[in-house]
Amino acid sequence: MGIMDRDTFAALVTPHLGDLVRVAQGFVGMADAEDAAQEALTRAWLARESLRDRSAMRAWLLQIEINLCRNWWNGRYGSDRRRQTDLAVAAAFMSPFNPASSDAAAALDLRAALLELGEDDRSLIILRFYVDLNASEIGQILTTPAATIRTRLRRALERLRARMQAESHKGAGGIA
Repeated sequence: MGIMDRDTFAALVTPHLGDLVRVAQGFVGMADAEDAAQEALTRAWLARESLRDRSAMRAWLLQIEINLCRNWWNGRYGSDRRRQTDLAVAAAFMSPFNPASSDAAAALDLRAALLELGEDDRSLIILRFYVDLNASEIGQILTTPAATIRTRLRRALERLRARMQAESHKGAGGIA
């Protein structure tokens, strides 16, 4: 098959750019998402010889993005600010007309709860709900059977809901 040229590579990755940015947003936040996606594309370009089946481009790119974001999250890139979300800036992005709206607050609560989950749970939820992949597609990316993905996703969502409920009880003055 030979080494893929720049134009072919660009044509194959372009349909998946939005997915790369959404995955990065879920892991590293909106401020660093484009940088993370660009880094993933750079890595993909450098590793393009390792792509055996061009029809698997999406899964291959998302694997690279997830691995990069996990490293990014664990502090191997940049500063610790990547772990922090400036709430005022995030609220403004999520609800530009009213950063103090309940929708913006709910989005921030969800983001905080998501960041408290383990990497595996976070990956599943991001791939399912940020990128809208089904269990089979997620399984292809994570090299895990779809049935296992469904079970793990259900458990991850249960943990996410529990964290959200605990936070809402704290915010309401209850004991979590």
